[in-house]
Amino acid sequence: MAGQRVLLLVGFFFPGILFSESAKILTLSAFGGSHYLLMDRASQILQKHGHQVTMLWKGNFISSKEISYQVISWLLSENQKEELRKNLDFYSGKICGWMLANLYLPAILSLTLTLY
Repeated sequence: MAGQRVLLLVGFFFPGILFSESAKILTLSAFGGSHYLLMDRASQILQKHGHQVTMLWKGNFISSKEISYQVISWLLSENQKEELRKNLDFYSGKICGWMLANLYLPAILSLTLTLY
């Protein structure tokens, strides 16, 4: 019991001692623009703190600035794009149907009942 308290106190006052191991981290930037900028900054910070960072980038990677982490570009084939499109359509339809049934219709019914 006393050993756990000492370990807890050491970890609280000297966090770098207990957690000095680095991790292998995979970041994913599936969209461009602000999403890429956010993931780029997160990858830089993680790399700066000693982690081994790899970013998975959808599309051809073109960067004019120097980066400190590894970037792997990937592209979907036409079959994979079509399959992804079908899945997105299916799940977006399910989500919209659920929202309509569970959120909008009860709100409309309760509003209608209170008006009459």
